[in-house]
Amino acid sequence: MGYYFYGNENADVTAITDEYPGIHTPLDLYDALSNVWCEYTCAPRLRRQYNTAHKTCGQCSITAFLVQDIFGGRVYGIPRESGNFHCYNEVDGHVFDITSEQFPNEELCYKDNPEQFREVHFAREEKRRRYEYLRKALKRACGVMPDYRYIFFDLDGTLTQSEFGIVDSVTYALRKFGIEGESREKLKQFIGPALFESFQNLYHFNKEDADRAVVYYREFYEAEGIYMSPLYDGVEKMLRDLDEKGKELYVVTAKPQEMAEKVLRHTGILGYFQGVIGPDRSARKTDKASLIRRAFELLSKEADNIDRIAEQSLMVGDRHYDMEGAAEAGVDSMGVLYGYGSRQELCWSGASYLAETPPEVTEMICSF
Repeated sequence: MGYYFYGNENADVTAITDEYPGIHTPLDLYDALSNVWCEYTCAPRLRRQYNTAHKTCGQCSITAFLVQDIFGGRVYGIPRESGNFHCYNEVDGHVFDITSEQFPNEELCYKDNPEQFREVHFAREEKRRRYEYLRKALKRACGVMPDYRYIFFDLDGTLTQSEFGIVDSVTYALRKFGIEGESREKLKQFIGPALFESFQNLYHFNKEDADRAVVYYREFYEAEGIYMSPLYDGVEKMLRDLDEKGKELYVVTAKPQEMAEKVLRHTGILGYFQGVIGPDRSARKTDKASLIRRAFELLSKEADNIDRIAEQSLMVGDRHYDMEGAAEAGVDSMGVLYGYGSRQELCWSGASYLAETPPEVTEMICSF
């Protein structure tokens, strides 16, 4: 293929690591990253400009530090009017910028620019997560496939079609405050996050009213709504097949653990799981990353290396909360498109993989 990035003719340095098979020169890296750069790896402020024909848009800093990992040298930054820096590389006197194509009508100056340091750039959590995603995705592109042993499943929207019980329970709670006629589509926003947060964020309830609303919600949900969450077609076979392949299955959910276990028992799939991790009933807020880390603690009783557990774990869910929590906890993620999150939501929140159906979840996990 033709190369048009700045310094391509001078980018003949050699990799100093064999961590990425097949990547010997920056040209090899450019070829591989052309199939890896995506909306999630793009800087959030530039994502609406991103498209496959503009693939280097917003990718400069995380790419430049990945180049440094593979080839050594230093990272420099061209000051921009926005106050940010456009990052590029210098290795043994070779200056090149493999993301320069995002500036087709601008001539950049590659002299006398300040050196950039990952400690400063990665102090921003979202940038560190994008870098880690890019690094892992490049390994997969180079044929280094993970061996997922521990599979963490979200519950609502991933295993169960939970909108019926949740929406009816929210409707019941809102009626207690004189709020009626809300659309079911709006109320589906309660699927995923903690109830307390949703009542505050969507209806601007104060803490006392949000607490009361949660009590009303549970009053209906525990009597009726909990039994209105059928499994998605193919879910039980998916769990059975993964179990037969030797995968250890866990549920990691924002739903209170006691309620989650009742749902799983009612739907007949509780026996497939080694554990169910959810918040206490009294918790006002939930953090998916913290719940995933609790799963690590459960697993660490048998394996003493948390980093190894994280590398062998995969979070499967349908909303951005699942993908973002996985990224924060250092775990790969699979977004399911049959749930309540959109393709764009899952891509923008960093899903490592996307699956259309439960059978495809099984097929993808077992193909690694």
